[in-house]
Amino acid sequence: MLSRLKSWEGDHQLSYDPVLVCFIHDRGEYPDPQYFIKKTITYCMPRYIISDHHFGHANIIKYCDRPFTSVGEMNNILIDRYYETIGDDATLIHLGDVAMDMQNGEKTIKYFQQLGGDVLIQGNHDVGLKPEEAPFPIFNSCVIEHNEYTFYCTHRPEDIPDEWNTWAIHGHIHNNNTDEYPFVAYDKQRVNVSSELLDYRPIALETLTKLLDICPPNMRLRDRDEAREFASSSI
Repeated sequence: MLSRLKSWEGDHQLSYDPVLVCFIHDRGEYPDPQYFIKKTITYCMPRYIISDHHFGHANIIKYCDRPFTSVGEMNNILIDRYYETIGDDATLIHLGDVAMDMQNGEKTIKYFQQLGGDVLIQGNHDVGLKPEEAPFPIFNSCVIEHNEYTFYCTHRPEDIPDEWNTWAIHGHIHNNNTDEYPFVAYDKQRVNVSSELLDYRPIALETLTKLLDICPPNMRLRDRDEAREFASSSI
């Protein structure tokens, strides 16, 4: 089956379905559409998203009340849960803060490659890695189309453009303010994919959009566990 991708540069026929499309802004303010650079990422399903692993960050265990006794245990469990969740054929879009790495980017590269990551939306703890020196694509933000949804993806929610009037996915907040930034805030059309809210497992875009399909307009779901409970009661 062919999927039609409509870009600002015309229509293109693509031989995979559904398509992952990223409209990558050239590292500045959100402009009119003609100022976007189109980036088409031709990976097949399944496609997953997560943010804020914070590999090697000892203090994050305390800050976010993570259920780990040491950095070593945390790093191992983060890797284990990743590979328990997705296969080698998956595409990972990471919304930033892969590791505590504000110096030279070595830890970001190390752990992102261990995850087999495909696209990194740079977070505030990834700033040691210069995009031109990375062996994988790094952007400030991107727009992903999946099923009937269009998502603006960025690390920090405050970086979502004021002009953006549909769904957005972010991280950065972790589990520190779930009243304002829960996993799903349907009323605000926002999704927080900080790893603490996802039980440290990436979520498939297909799973996310199916969940949004059944949410009422005022729905708020604190985390993945609450979303599972809601989904099971809605079947």
